[in-house]
Order: sequence, then structure tokens, then C-alpha cells
Amino acid sequence: MNHKSRDNMHKITLLSVILITVFLFTSCSKESEETQLLNAKNKVEEAKKFDNENKPEDAKRTYLEAIEMYKKVLTDYPQSQKIPEVYSTIAKIYVDNIKDFENAIRFYKELSDKFPNTKDAKYGMFMVAFIYDEMLKNKEMAKDSYKKFLEKYPKDEDPNEQMSESARMMLQMLEQNKSVEDIIKNVQQDTTKKKDTTVNKNVKIKKLDGDNTDGTTPSEKKE
Repeated sequence: MNHKSRDNMHKITLLSVILITVFLFTSCSKESEETQLLNAKNKVEEAKKFDNENKPEDAKRTYLEAIEMYKKVLTDYPQSQKIPEVYSTIAKIYVDNIKDFENAIRFYKELSDKFPNTKDAKYGMFMVAFIYDEMLKNKEMAKDSYKKFLEKYPKDEDPNEQMSESARMMLQMLEQNKSVEDIIKNVQQDTTKKKDTTVNKNVKIKKLDGDNTDGTTPSEKKE
């Protein structure tokens, strides 16, 4: 083996050692999924304490730190079964705590696009429409989003969810330019009409029966 060949072999060996070292270092330094999720959850609890202490700037900074920790879970464990829940958690923090509705929509959309057959995806699609409607006051985007939701979820498989029913009512309100109070009032009026109709029917039946408490017919009473 000549000098050049020995030199090349030495370089290959050295490169292999470096790669193995990097791999081992990365493997050892990477926290487990459970640890990362626990740390992120603890960070959210820390942010809530700042909220309770009326320290909004500290709270916001800590919530953003928690989001970055959850994002690291998405990067480190993309195949985990908990990833849909992580997407939903990030979006929820953006909505409830940061009031960053555009980013919330982005993560809810990613959730529903990447995991379309999960319950989290259904919730994500509904929340996109709801945020456009209630937070951003973008009625056209809200209507479009509710329609897409109802195309995919025309009815609730789980009666306890009631998301499809709610989406249908919200879309109706937008298309008819009505408020929640208007819809409730209409429902109450319909209920009252049904009750009145039932009462009227009962009155007519009593009149036909001659209101006979003694069991006699009207002809028998005349006699």
C-alpha cells in the first residue's frame, strides 16, 4: 500500500470516528419525549403563575418559551402518537394566552392537514372557523371555513361533541346576519308556538267531549 492510499484510509477512519462521536453525542443529549413534554407542561404552569401575579410580560415570555419547547417535540419526535395533541396545545396557547390568532390558525391548519383522521383534526378545523368568526371578525373566511368543516363532518358521530351542530348554527347566523340572541329567540318562539298548538288541540278535544266529568254524552244530558 503506497503512501497516498494510507493517507486516504486514515482520512476515512478519522471521518468515521467523528461521525460516530457526533451520533453518540446527539443521542445522549436528546431528552426523551416524556421529559420534553413534562418540561413544556411545567413551563406553562410557570407562565400561569405569572398571570396570577399580574405580571403579563413575564407570563407572555414564559408562554412563548413553552411553545418553543413543544415545537422541539414536533421536531424530535415527528412520528409520535402524541403529535396531534402537541399541535393542538400550541395553537391553544396562541389563542388563550398570547392572543396571536394568525399563528393559532396556522397550527390548527397543520394539525388538520397532517392528521386528518383524528379527533384533534376535527377540533382544529372547527377552531379555524371559530377564530376567523369571533376573534378576527373575518366573516367571509369564517363562512368558508364552516362550510369546509361541514363538508367533512356533516354530523357528530359522538353526540357529546356537538361541533357539527354548532358549526351549522354559526354558519346560519353568518349567512342570515343574525346574532346568537336572535337564534335563541327564534328557537324559543318556535317552542312557544308548539306549546300553544298543543294547548289548543287539547281545548278542542275537551269541547268535543262536552267536558263530561260524569261520563255522560251531550245527548244524554239534554234528555
